[in-house]
Amino acid sequence: MQQEPPVFNERAQVRHPLPPDGVPASVLLVDDNPAKLTALAAVIADMGLDIATATSGREALRLLLQRDFAVILLDVKMPVMDGFETAALIHGRPKSAHTPIIFVTAEADTDSERFRGYTAGAVDYIFSPIVAEVLRAKIQVFVDLFYLQRKLTMQAEELLQSKLQLRELASYQEHIKEEERKRIARDIHDELGQSLLALRIDVSMLQTRTSTMHPKLNEKASDALNHLDTAIRSVRSIINDLRPPVLDLGLQAAIEWQLEEFRQRSAIDCTMSAKDENFRCDLNEKSATTLFRIVQESLSNIARHAQATQVHIELSSEGRRLYLQIKDNGVGMTDRKKLNSFGLVGMKERISMLGGEFTIDSAPDKGTRLTISLPLD
Repeated sequence: MQQEPPVFNERAQVRHPLPPDGVPASVLLVDDNPAKLTALAAVIADMGLDIATATSGREALRLLLQRDFAVILLDVKMPVMDGFETAALIHGRPKSAHTPIIFVTAEADTDSERFRGYTAGAVDYIFSPIVAEVLRAKIQVFVDLFYLQRKLTMQAEELLQSKLQLRELASYQEHIKEEERKRIARDIHDELGQSLLALRIDVSMLQTRTSTMHPKLNEKASDALNHLDTAIRSVRSIINDLRPPVLDLGLQAAIEWQLEEFRQRSAIDCTMSAKDENFRCDLNEKSATTLFRIVQESLSNIARHAQATQVHIELSSEGRRLYLQIKDNGVGMTDRKKLNSFGLVGMKERISMLGGEFTIDSAPDKGTRLTISLPLD
């Protein structure tokens, strides 16, 4: 955010920064003497502030319900409700609990009276007769703090808005990515898969017809048939990686299939348990796909880093929430940086976008456990 240039008062040479949002800070003057209010307002009239006045503590409290003030100048000696009582009520209200209060008084005879003022919430005292430059300087300090707080609040809101927009963008990108995977998998199946299947039929017929009459050609046809079978298996594997058809049968079936594939590739002992199957009809496609992708990534990380011999996945539901645990008996995450790796951060963010929770429990030589909790539809 570009900082506004300072504004200087030529008469007093006091710096008056412009408010970050263009709205001047409000200052409240409280005194039962209208003449004093007029004099105080005249002293700070050229400071670029929004000046409000009140002739009693009750009127000041009513004004506090309408807006926030950068600082309050409060007369101590007032009838009905004096400055001490008014300050206590102002700071007893949560929204104005930290509003600075400067007591204006002709005298503070004893230390006990001053102590009472500070206990009531005063941050400073101004004694009569008032020195204009001192009063303006004291007010300017709290106005600057007020503008700084407002600026920080605006920046925090902007950061929060940016974070929400980034989260929505990431969610949209994940959705587009899954839709693109579906389309590519469908195109590969419909176009390349069908072409390979037709070609295999032709080569298989050629192999059959040349089995006795053309041994060398038959041998070539057999080799071509083997290559076609390898290509078909590769195409099926690519389709499964892009969008496993078994996911249409439910999350549990998809995870069981993925575990079996992982066991065959890695020779790691894999088990799974599902304590409740009621979530099948309540888990939407987006959540099921996200959980399946996290299982895929977790198994890949286990194969590369965990040095595990056992993996266990547990699915359960409690109330209206689904729980997924992925546990291994590997070396654990000894490096704290791994806990903040982009892969794990990405998993946590995707679960957060679905309104869920993601936790990691890991210790050296005690394995790692990922726990995911998602709301059911």
